[in-house]
Amino acid sequence: MKSTKIVIALLLFASAMTASAASLLNGLALEQQFNKDRYFVAVYSDQLADNTSTLLDSNVSRSLQIRVIEDRLSARRLRNQWMESIAINNPSDTLTGQANNMVTFANLFKGRLMSGDHLSIDYAPDTGVTSVSLNDIMLGMIEDREFFNTLLRAWVGPVPPSTEFRDSLMAAGEVDSGLLATYESLQPGAARVAQVAAMLDEQEAAKETTAVAAAPVAAAKPTLTANIPPPTLAAIGTAAVQKPAVQAAEPAAEEPATARAEPQAAAVAATPSSQPKPLKPTTTRRATPPAEQELEEEEEAPLTADMILARQIYHSMLLRHTFKHIRYPKRAQDRGQEGSVRLNVVIDSRGNVTSVTTVQESRYSSLNREALEAVERAGPYPATPAQLKMEEYRFSVPITFRLPD
Repeated sequence: MKSTKIVIALLLFASAMTASAASLLNGLALEQQFNKDRYFVAVYSDQLADNTSTLLDSNVSRSLQIRVIEDRLSARRLRNQWMESIAINNPSDTLTGQANNMVTFANLFKGRLMSGDHLSIDYAPDTGVTSVSLNDIMLGMIEDREFFNTLLRAWVGPVPPSTEFRDSLMAAGEVDSGLLATYESLQPGAARVAQVAAMLDEQEAAKETTAVAAAPVAAAKPTLTANIPPPTLAAIGTAAVQKPAVQAAEPAAEEPATARAEPQAAAVAATPSSQPKPLKPTTTRRATPPAEQELEEEEEAPLTADMILARQIYHSMLLRHTFKHIRYPKRAQDRGQEGSVRLNVVIDSRGNVTSVTTVQESRYSSLNREALEAVERAGPYPATPAQLKMEEYRFSVPITFRLPD
């Protein structure tokens, strides 16, 4: 039986290009962390679009595809990062309604993805079914017309990983030829396809041996009360929240803030009277990526709908708390400097910051420094909910510094 599945997998692999030719490539974005290429994200659609409303049309066939660049990529870390973005780019009623589907989706991610792997999420408008496959081997299907858009909003919604990332996906077919060539060169080998088929067989066998006869009792869905509201432009002329000084501080490198960020990961400042051309980009202190042993995954409790919702609520609280402490450096405003920064933050169960690393930097040191200092000012964070049963909590913070149009 297993050999038959492997043969089928190889046949599917051989016909992969035929299947993907049905849709048009709308946009292509490169995900980088610690200045290292990790994976590509591509959006396909039967209707090219440069705006969110068209791209989220549920009457059109669409597809999301991730192609892995790194030698090894933790499927769980990819899933968790994606679910963080889902939490802050979807309204609370959508998160509540999709909680059980998110459990199904999250449980499809196992082990590690390898360089060349294709993770595909395809939406069929005639049935409303979203199918998930790895290297053209079906992992599962979710029958809900709203589910695909819930995933897609994570990357094209108001708080994407960065504005550049979102713009690249909403390019209406105008894709950089160099990036496209690299993207298309990423293909899984036949041995990898067979390995995925074998792993799927093992997982199915494990499910059969651990299956329980009793029907599960449906858990009540918690009420979302702390989600981030829809993004709005920052108020002009207000200062970021300041904490009282407890010791002598080093001299400030930037002038006092003139704007604060509302809950949308963007610090928007008043338009300067004159905007000279941006200076040559400078560098800032670089974060050291975690040691290889730190990348090994810890054991995780089985995911449930209420657990996922609790994490989404808590993550939204943490981001909203951070955004209140962001200020746009005056000198960066005067020089017309804009950019996106993404941080990884670790807090203990009481909300104390134990680690901050820069995953993605902007081109300007003042913006990178302000992002780090905003997290320092924000601590301590709200304590970890007892429901999550975590001694430490890791979350990412996307921050965009953007001058008004």
